[in-house]
Amino acid sequence: MTPQLARRLLTAALVLGVAGNGLLRVDRWRAGLVLWLLAVLGVAFAATQRSEGPDLRARRERGILFAAAALLALLLVLRDAEMLYGLNLFAILVVAALIAWRACGRAIAELEPRDALSGGIAMAAALAVGAPTLALRDAAPAAIDAEQRRAFGGFGIGAVMAAPVLLVVALLLGSADPLFAELLRNAADLFDESLVGHVAGSALAAWIAAGAIRGAFAPVGLGVTRPRFDVRLPFPTVAPLLGGLALLLSVWVGLQVRTLFGGAEYVAATGGVTVADYARQGFFELIVIAGIVLAALLVADEVLDRDDGRERASFRAMGLVLLGLVGAVLVSAILRLGLYLRYYGLTEDRVLALAVLAWVAAVLSWFGWTVLRQARARFAPGVLLLSAIWLGALNLANPERWIVETNLRRAERGLEFDAAYHARLSGDALPALLRGGDRLGPERATALRAEIARAWAERAVGIADWREWSLPHVRALRHTGN
Repeated sequence: MTPQLARRLLTAALVLGVAGNGLLRVDRWRAGLVLWLLAVLGVAFAATQRSEGPDLRARRERGILFAAAALLALLLVLRDAEMLYGLNLFAILVVAALIAWRACGRAIAELEPRDALSGGIAMAAALAVGAPTLALRDAAPAAIDAEQRRAFGGFGIGAVMAAPVLLVVALLLGSADPLFAELLRNAADLFDESLVGHVAGSALAAWIAAGAIRGAFAPVGLGVTRPRFDVRLPFPTVAPLLGGLALLLSVWVGLQVRTLFGGAEYVAATGGVTVADYARQGFFELIVIAGIVLAALLVADEVLDRDDGRERASFRAMGLVLLGLVGAVLVSAILRLGLYLRYYGLTEDRVLALAVLAWVAAVLSWFGWTVLRQARARFAPGVLLLSAIWLGALNLANPERWIVETNLRRAERGLEFDAAYHARLSGDALPALLRGGDRLGPERATALRAEIARAWAERAVGIADWREWSLPHVRALRHTGN
């Protein structure tokens, strides 16, 4: 990067900081956040395209990552559900980490599970120290010699150390003389809370923008290296962990088989709970357990001696056993979800849990197809592709519409329908509610319409700023007459 380009990027970051202060100074980050993210991505992409010496593959992969980040940013306003907002925002952070990792010079096809740590560190380093790196090193004119740089640095350090001393002396002088105190008060009025807040907001947004742009070029600071594990362990070292997990899961799966045959009486007699309470409990825990097993298998594969054929065969056999047991755990989780739907209907939390369950199942299956078949190089890129497909399908499916339609079908069978809960769902759910409300019968349909009108009247008052809007939200306000 040339000093001229660095100075232009620094200027762009300052402009983005002022823009970010205006676009993000709201309670609900939607349209304003999207516009700011797209601006930062546009500047970073345009700048990296002008950087020296990237090969064709690097340009192509960088373009794909920037396009993915832009698409994810647009999803923040194309969907209104808080669940999807959180997932899409997290996905943007993942892509940002991939952009920072790609700047280290490695191809996406070389991605390995341990590189998740490298990418996270690279992104954090860029956001933390990318701005001063861009300003003090990249943008510094070559004509400034080492002595002058040292002098400038010393002046900056001295200014920071002198500030608290000067502040104390000024306060003491003010207390000693009323005229000086009045001068201090007049000076303080120039820096009211609003001005300080805007300056701080602009500075923070500029810092983040400069760090993000700088991190897209090359590693920041000391750089990020891929962790290496030179010590290879024999299979008996990981056997207690994997064997213990297999034993615990085997006992648990055996109890689930007993539950299936014993029915409600067995659950009540042994656990002291009803089948409905049994369905409510443990669903999220089962998903976490599946994730722990996957993490244990990945760590074991990382540290095992890969040159010993017998030990790899032992690991593969234990891995297949664990995958089979985790598959049984996931089936049990699905059965519990079925019981939950029967007794309570569908909610956002349960949809999210089911979606995560599907993702875990897909990743575990991919792990068995790649790592356990000694094709580990394909695992991490495949997980990225699976995750992209999963998140895209989730956005297309519109989970809140699924919630509404599922619970409406339950209501048609005479089961409970919580009108207040459904009216509080986002704009993603409103079309399905308005379209299917008459299926509840006259009395419940009237109650639902009243709850919708009340909820969206409050939202119309609470969210009057265009920077907080999303497309489904705007449509919902139009449909409800607000």
